[in-house]
Amino acid sequence: MNNQPQSELQQLRDQLQALMDAARLNEKKWRRLDQFEKQLIATRTLPDLIRLVLEDYKTACETDVVTLVLCDPEYEIRRILERAQPDCAEIPGLVLLEKLPLHDAEPAPYLGLFDAEMGRAIFDPWPVACRSMLLLPLMRQGEQVGSLNMASSTVDRFSADSSTDFVERLANIFSICLENALNHERLNLIGLTDPLTGIFNRRYLETRCQEEIANVRRYRTPLCAMFLDIDKFKRINDTYGHIMGDEVLRTVASLIKSELRSNDVLARYGGEEFVVLLPQTGQHHACEIAERIRCTIAAHPFRIDGRNELRVTISIGVSQAAAEPEGSDLDIAHKLLVTADEALYLAKETGRNKVVSEQTRPPMVVAKRSLIKMLGFGSV
Repeated sequence: MNNQPQSELQQLRDQLQALMDAARLNEKKWRRLDQFEKQLIATRTLPDLIRLVLEDYKTACETDVVTLVLCDPEYEIRRILERAQPDCAEIPGLVLLEKLPLHDAEPAPYLGLFDAEMGRAIFDPWPVACRSMLLLPLMRQGEQVGSLNMASSTVDRFSADSSTDFVERLANIFSICLENALNHERLNLIGLTDPLTGIFNRRYLETRCQEEIANVRRYRTPLCAMFLDIDKFKRINDTYGHIMGDEVLRTVASLIKSELRSNDVLARYGGEEFVVLLPQTGQHHACEIAERIRCTIAAHPFRIDGRNELRVTISIGVSQAAAEPEGSDLDIAHKLLVTADEALYLAKETGRNKVVSEQTRPPMVVAKRSLIKMLGFGSV
């Protein structure tokens, strides 16, 4: 009879010890996640924020695999990461999608057995021997902007009855930090953007051109440049006024951009002149793109007063960087733009509304103009 109370007392002690151990473990997890939360909030740049999640989240959440899926329809995130470190490889664990998989129901966390067939189960690299997974939708202002995915080799690590309070809180904080980092990057770009047309300005062009030259050296890929100039633009300003001239500039910039790829670079050099950088593009293809741009602008109706139309044309010079460039990135960028500028000059001198390249320029004609010296790349 005396043994039963002692046995029951021992069971109570064991239960209490188990509860205390669980409480200490939860407190340890909370402190670890709280520390990670503070790191998230303190991180300012988008590349650092993404790397923090992919590299440190795994430790904080005690899991084997972490991937981050982000919706990037305009390639904004990709361009920010490339600008931060042009020579970096793809970030392991980061998946950028133009659009997220469609769902019938409201996005909600999934915890359970690893299911490779689920549309939301996006892992890159693919987890080996994982048996359970957690998929957390990242929401911002009522819209899903991505998902945070985790996988574990332990079957009961992520089960349907597991609490997700901590990780959901961190996912929400990350969503806010992501938006803040993107807004910070956009503010930085304001200083690199032409206020009238909304495209990049000359300052951005100078830096990006050298970055693209570095890629030519590293990856042996072709790079072409275009110099574009609106024909007789001064006459448009003098005849129809500067308001109409500004509208022509905005529309021309938009039409040029409509013919370019997401990774091409369009910048306003100044006045009525634009520059386009075409990475991974040979001269023949670049001339085809230039001709499309020329035709698009020539065919576009620029309306003056609702009845009358103004015909606007553009002249374009095209050049290509050497396959194995010699000299500094600065000198090679300078030469690339000088050659495109000279080809543009020949297009203007031989009739306007045309495309001229190194391959098509008249052999006995030498360009005398040197506006490119004003770009800030130094002198030839």
